[in-house]
Amino acid sequence: MPASNMPPIPKKKKHFELMNPVRVFLRDLPGDVKQELNSLIWMLEENGFLEYPYGEKIGGDDDLFAIRVIQTGNIRVFYVYGRYDIVYGIHGYVKKTEKIPKKELKQARTVLKLLIERGLI
Repeated sequence: MPASNMPPIPKKKKHFELMNPVRVFLRDLPGDVKQELNSLIWMLEENGFLEYPYGEKIGGDDDLFAIRVIQTGNIRVFYVYGRYDIVYGIHGYVKKTEKIPKKELKQARTVLKLLIERGLI
């Protein structure tokens, strides 16, 4: 099909950036988990948000959200909305209990605080 007849490529609403600690966390996970996570990130970028069961807002006063990898593993990746349509993946962990462990929330909030201090949120 000639380029002039090609449908326009839709502009993504958001751009997802994985922070280095999340990259390190994901490095040793199986390929199918990474593939599911990448699909969910694509949905987030295209739509600008994720609906349950793919994503969820984390309770509390801050604006933490979580990507829910549930088909291939029980992985959560916390994310926050930043300036300039950037979404930051700030912390990942393997979910083993019903409630989010305080340690995991504390780590995510520490990174969130750094992003705020740097003016990125």
